[in-house]
Amino acid sequence: MSSEKTFRQWVFEILENEGVSFSQKMITGAISLLIILNVVAMVISTIPSMMKYESQFFLFEMFSIFIFSIEYLFRLWASSLQKEYSSVWEYMRSPFMIFDVFVLVPALFSLIFPGLFDGRILRIIRVFRIFRLKQYSHSIEKIFSIIHRHKSDLLSSFSLILMAVIISSTFMYYAEKDVQPENLGSIPHALYWGFITVSTVGYGDIAPLTNLGKIITVFTTILGVAIYALPTSILGAAFYAELRSKEAKHVGALERKVSRMEELMKKLNRENNRLKDELILDGKNPNRERSFWEKIIMR
Repeated sequence: MSSEKTFRQWVFEILENEGVSFSQKMITGAISLLIILNVVAMVISTIPSMMKYESQFFLFEMFSIFIFSIEYLFRLWASSLQKEYSSVWEYMRSPFMIFDVFVLVPALFSLIFPGLFDGRILRIIRVFRIFRLKQYSHSIEKIFSIIHRHKSDLLSSFSLILMAVIISSTFMYYAEKDVQPENLGSIPHALYWGFITVSTVGYGDIAPLTNLGKIITVFTTILGVAIYALPTSILGAAFYAELRSKEAKHVGALERKVSRMEELMKKLNRENNRLKDELILDGKNPNRERSFWEKIIMR
């Protein structure tokens, strides 16, 4: 039973990217590499000249599904060590476990029942496997956690961006609808121009022709630069705070170690001074019974 628990803990550390041994790190790296290769294979399989390797891509897909299915079962088996989940069923309902099912089930059914799913749908689903890297990368996990912690601030800033797009697109529609009915003949058409202008990308496929439209475009571009700085500053400040927090933890740990070492040195100095005093007394009184430390030194 103890060996089973040890193996369960070993597997859990791999799946949670907490392994410290060489073998654990190798397995974690291999799974991460397999996820990346899956996305690469999905991308290059759409190249016409690579269609002749369809059978090889299919075998690689089968191998990947087999490995990912085993990984999913191991996650369920080791879920009893998850502190934030009280049961296996609760763990199965967690977002990333549901996401794993979303990625795996269509692929499994497509192997058992060929033609059941459109190949284009399967390719779209396959590309989502890249998000599984979150489970094997502390950096990616940190990004997700920062976004989750500041989701209310980010939603507020994106809401402000959306309002700016809608307002500027509405003004642009009324300014250009008679001049460019094919491009800006409705507010939904103008929304495309609004998003491109507020984001300061400016593809150039839709440009204002009237003076009023040009003025609206200038103000929209300036507004876009100012508004898009909001989510950027929120995430930038959050990353900086995260780095400072990590550094503070390291500094705190080092300070505690230094404090323990200083305390130990003080104890050793006190013991050393006590032994010196006792040795001086021993010279004055040879028949005095020696302490434990004195006997050690005398040896």
